[in-house]
Amino acid sequence: MTRAVLGIDVGTTGVRAAVVTEAGLTVAEASEPCPPDTRVSGRAEADPEAWWGAIRTVLGRVGSQASLTDIVGIGVVGQAPTAVLVDANARPVRPAILWLDVRADGEARDLESRLGPGVTEAIGGNRSHAYFLGPKLAWLRSHEPSALEAAALIMPSHAFVVLRLTGEAVCDPSTGMLCTPLFDARTQAWSARGAEAVGVDVGKLPRIAPARAVVGYVTRAAGRHLGLREGTPVVAGGGDFAAAALGSGVTEEGQVGLMLGTAGNLLIPMAAPHFDTRLIQSHHVGVERWLALGGTLCGAALEWFRETCASGASWQTLEAELSGDGEPTSDLMVLPYFQGERTPIWNAKARAVIFGADLTHTRPQLYRALMEGIALGFKHAARIAEEGGIRLSEVVATNGAGRSGVLRQTLCDALGAPLTWADDSGGTVRGAAALAALGTGLAPDVAALRPWLQSLDGPPPVRHVPQPRSQARLERLFARRLSLYAALEGEFAGASLCS
Repeated sequence: MTRAVLGIDVGTTGVRAAVVTEAGLTVAEASEPCPPDTRVSGRAEADPEAWWGAIRTVLGRVGSQASLTDIVGIGVVGQAPTAVLVDANARPVRPAILWLDVRADGEARDLESRLGPGVTEAIGGNRSHAYFLGPKLAWLRSHEPSALEAAALIMPSHAFVVLRLTGEAVCDPSTGMLCTPLFDARTQAWSARGAEAVGVDVGKLPRIAPARAVVGYVTRAAGRHLGLREGTPVVAGGGDFAAAALGSGVTEEGQVGLMLGTAGNLLIPMAAPHFDTRLIQSHHVGVERWLALGGTLCGAALEWFRETCASGASWQTLEAELSGDGEPTSDLMVLPYFQGERTPIWNAKARAVIFGADLTHTRPQLYRALMEGIALGFKHAARIAEEGGIRLSEVVATNGAGRSGVLRQTLCDALGAPLTWADDSGGTVRGAAALAALGTGLAPDVAALRPWLQSLDGPPPVRHVPQPRSQARLERLFARRLSLYAALEGEFAGASLCS
């Protein structure tokens, strides 16, 4: 019998699963859309029951390609930070509040004031911002206290799935770190002081366990529902960003991952934490490393353009238009702050700006300017990392938005480092499978997984090198971007968000 592991990724816009053999071959994979509700500006919610239903659909498709009885371990990862509130029967008491949701801007400032200068950073290594879990829960305490009272457990997206699979409520440090100020980065445990400030009973938070640790086994009910073997081990899992880094083999200092999903994340492994709050501070999965993240919107911004400015044209059409547009010369600029911005400006009220457009500009030029805006957001985060002594020597890109060769080259030029990308099943779901392999002993350590993580069954990686002329142009645009944001920052501050 060929032994295999199952990886599940609860993404922002859908669910994906893959079966990977002990040799590292992906023998089955499937995905199912599960888009969030973003109809109200600044808000993003999703129904956790929809994730559970999508997982059943996806595993049905996977099971038609490979035997699920050969599965010896399961790893689940997911978007974070996300607030999933469930009752004593593991039923959601309200829709999940996703990482994209920035309604808690006022609560973030209030928490910082209540705890005192620098205390939030001292507890969890991150600043107080609407992106993190603590302010989201503080918003619920102020506006929907009955939801918090009805909740028996509060957990991230992947932990909800693990709970449904095993009956165990567990969170790992990669997602715990994004719960600011609820998680103590130094003790790797929940902070009573942070929980008190937020107004949350620390007893409602799941226990902490390493991402690769087996925390439970598939129950009879879950097995029947999903077609899995009862008693199959399930590991704790973790954040999709960290899984993307693990799944693409980015585990050591000097390596850099670039996750190009709905969100974009620049992933920087560190042997010791730097706790520079201009970036997101987290923990890796599967290895004893910390992670610094540069976060900006990526796939969601590109999808907005496709639906709004291109009448739903195919990605192939948009790519062909770019390729036929010649060498870029326009100084058209886009600040892609469609849902506020995370690193390094941390401005929940920022909104997208198209600057410098006139009647001569074309759709391809606007699309390229949006790609450049995304790339310059990563460049800004990389500049912060470089100030801390981190050098980008090689970038490994993963996930769907990376299918655009124009975007990949733009990112390569903006970051000034060689970039590789392979069109396989994606770093996140492969990272989830890798955690299951580590936790069940199918692989003794990450070193043994090195060939496994190189996607031997996929196409050879595509490698890009920086183009000097494009680098110089993007460096000039980057300086203009900083000036433009500085000029607009006061206008953003006066803007109103939904309450």
